[in-house]
Amino acid sequence: MTPAEAHPAAVNAAAADSPAKRAKATGKRVEVPEKRTETEQTFANPDGTFTLEQTNIPARVKRGNEWVDIDTTLERSADGRVRPKATALDMTFSGGGTGPLIVMNAGNRKLALGWPGPLPAPVVAGDNVTYPGVFPDVDLKITALADSYTEVLVVKTPVAARLPQLQALDLKIDAPGLTVAKAPGGVIEAKDNLGKVVFSGAQPVMWDSRGRAAAPTDDDRSEAPLEGDKVAQLPVKVTRNSLTMSPAPALVNDAATKYPLHIDPTFNAGQSGRAMMNEHYPTTASWNWAGPEGVGYQSFEPWSRKRLIYKMGLSGLAGTHILTAKFSAKETWAASCDKKEVQAWKVAAINTEVDWSNGSGSNVWLKKLASVTDAVGRDECTPGGKLLEFDVLTAVAEQAAARSAWVHLGLRAASETDSMAWKRFDKVVTLVITFNRLPVVSAMRTTDPTMGCSTDYQNPARVNQTSPVPHVKILDGDQLPASAGFEFWYNGQQAATQRLTSVTKVATSTVDFTPQGDVAPLLPNKLIGWRVRAWDGVDYSAWSPMCWFTIDTSKPAPPEVTILSGDDKIYSLGEQISVKIGATAVDQNYFRYTIDTEEPTSPNIPVSPGTFTFTATRTGPTVIRAWAYDRVGNRSVDYGEAVVKVKTGDPVGIWRMDEGSGITTADSSGHGRRLNLATTATWAQGDRWDPSVPNQDWSVGLTGGATMGSPASDIVDTSRSFSASVRVKLGNTPGRQIALSEDRAGTSGFTLGVLSQNLSDPGDPKAVWSFSIANPKGSGDISVVSPPTSYLAGDWVYLTGVYDSGEHTLTLFVGEEAVAAKSDVAPTADAPGLLRVGTGMVAGVASPIDGQADDVRMYAGPIDDAAVYKDLYDSAPTN
Repeated sequence: MTPAEAHPAAVNAAAADSPAKRAKATGKRVEVPEKRTETEQTFANPDGTFTLEQTNIPARVKRGNEWVDIDTTLERSADGRVRPKATALDMTFSGGGTGPLIVMNAGNRKLALGWPGPLPAPVVAGDNVTYPGVFPDVDLKITALADSYTEVLVVKTPVAARLPQLQALDLKIDAPGLTVAKAPGGVIEAKDNLGKVVFSGAQPVMWDSRGRAAAPTDDDRSEAPLEGDKVAQLPVKVTRNSLTMSPAPALVNDAATKYPLHIDPTFNAGQSGRAMMNEHYPTTASWNWAGPEGVGYQSFEPWSRKRLIYKMGLSGLAGTHILTAKFSAKETWAASCDKKEVQAWKVAAINTEVDWSNGSGSNVWLKKLASVTDAVGRDECTPGGKLLEFDVLTAVAEQAAARSAWVHLGLRAASETDSMAWKRFDKVVTLVITFNRLPVVSAMRTTDPTMGCSTDYQNPARVNQTSPVPHVKILDGDQLPASAGFEFWYNGQQAATQRLTSVTKVATSTVDFTPQGDVAPLLPNKLIGWRVRAWDGVDYSAWSPMCWFTIDTSKPAPPEVTILSGDDKIYSLGEQISVKIGATAVDQNYFRYTIDTEEPTSPNIPVSPGTFTFTATRTGPTVIRAWAYDRVGNRSVDYGEAVVKVKTGDPVGIWRMDEGSGITTADSSGHGRRLNLATTATWAQGDRWDPSVPNQDWSVGLTGGATMGSPASDIVDTSRSFSASVRVKLGNTPGRQIALSEDRAGTSGFTLGVLSQNLSDPGDPKAVWSFSIANPKGSGDISVVSPPTSYLAGDWVYLTGVYDSGEHTLTLFVGEEAVAAKSDVAPTADAPGLLRVGTGMVAGVASPIDGQADDVRMYAGPIDDAAVYKDLYDSAPTN
């Protein structure tokens, strides 16, 4: 598939403290200070990219919290030793006498070299210190370098070369916690107990003075041999505590040897990497040479053919997009002013053992990268030297993509037989890399519906919504603004069916990216994939894997509901009822059910066995409804239904109010929930409608806002079915009067009483009676009211309110007749307040009665007409 490019929104510049944002805001590159090291500096560029500038040799060193430039100038310290002002390797040299010749520190590790005997007072000049006459006609010269030093014995005469002291020169080694030994190639290494090289020294060599300086700046043999000097490896013996050297007989016994001779045993910290290989000495490794070195062929005696290799770091560049990479080396001298070609190559990884015999083949020199044709360094053409720049993008990009920490770059002459192509290069090189950290997409998922990412098209996710909304996180290493481009594909099509982009915002691990437009509905029953890539203003990330899914919107058939324990049976409260939900189609994956409500509330019920049991907790008809769901969550439009009858149980409270004195009235239901009377309440004649009964019947007189209430809260659950009844006798008081309620802030959980009285016609007064529950969708209440009913003040009336949460109905009885009903009444939340007699509250307004109350009863469930008549209306108050 070749999708069209997404077009993310433009990035808004925002000045902030981060170097990347400051660079974008100011239009100038800004250094990233926390990335500075001894060899590297990183800069944020205005276009959102970064540039890494590094040298192979330290250019600076940290002193406390400050960086200072390398300064190899030597000075005497208060302790008498000689030390450089600022170098990457912490090193000190003897101030004369019997102390250690050289002491090096790297981290918490130390290596010290001793001299066999007292040293003379040194002569300090610039970056070198000379100990004259350490043996007859033998001087010792040390030169401080940025990250190491050179230590050269200058042997001035043949007699001195044969001195007994030189035939087995023993330098004592003190390296606590380190193991010092020779490695392949003659390199000397000091390793810690984890095998890490802390200090290393190149293969010790010696050279004579028969060559000549190729350039005026290359005439110091105390650092490195000149072209034409004869070089020989030194016989060296290394033990844990000593390094013992002997002059090379090949030079000492050669009549052509020109004095002085130079003997060089040198250490440095770690394995900073540059290598020179010389075909004239094919098995001699020359690691971390000190002065300028040659490339190509030169015919001086002895002749040489040389190549150079540099090991450069790529730390932190793994996985980035390398935009440019320039490698620069300073040509210090050329054999002629005729411009000759020199080449930069990608080289295989090398180590301290590399020499011509193992490092000049095609297995090491892998790929020619670039070339420069020039002639630099001669006074008559280009004096002073010049940086030659090579484009090494290919090699750096390959190594960064491979997540390598290093790239090895080599210099060689295009012609290695033309002596006029001979060039010399400085040891210091630079590598300048411009790169961008690619944004990374992660945490792929969708909402509406919620699903993860299935990358296996043979096992796609299945959903029931047609417009899933992709969500991803974009991690940008620079925390710059980024955006996401989304695509939806139908399998087999040649173009995306939809492309959407996100809003551009700063990309961090906590930010979600979603399309800024709506996802158009996708077609059901097709294999669909979505994918995403990120844009950071410079680069696109790679496209993510495709997330596959299919859409199924078909609704399953409703299930069948069967009462296993018998649907004709009348159950008692608390009895267990067993139900079977039966599948009626193959696409039914699970069921959910509810008791007495319109929306499923149960956990998932597996198709097999499809059974569950519940306890009858309400009286009257109990409705079980069940819905079927398919495997993607589609719910059947209709439901299966079954109804069971639960007989009216015992009331949860009966207060007959027949005490006639005191401040409480007892609960005769057996639950022991008394009602407490207000101090202003009075005892009065009750509703003794059967005069043949001799017993006195009492009621409670409630006037002036007097009430009674139960200390026990939540006698009934007003979110489920319940019934309430009370006998009331009212005076000639217009307006709403609530005889019975359950406390709740704002509006009582339920109220039962009179809504209004019309006393305008004394011969035919009317009353409108009311039963209500709190409005579940707002303030106030939902009421069922009677038509205007004849009522003479001072008469007793028997009121009953029934709420059936299964049928969603409110019913009001006045006397034995159901005078009003209201359907589609959704349940409200339970109001776990006190039962209140004599008042109630609607929308913050209290409505107390002016009259008497008698015979209050509460049921946790609906009661039917027969129960109203038999259990309440026809019940003698003296029972």
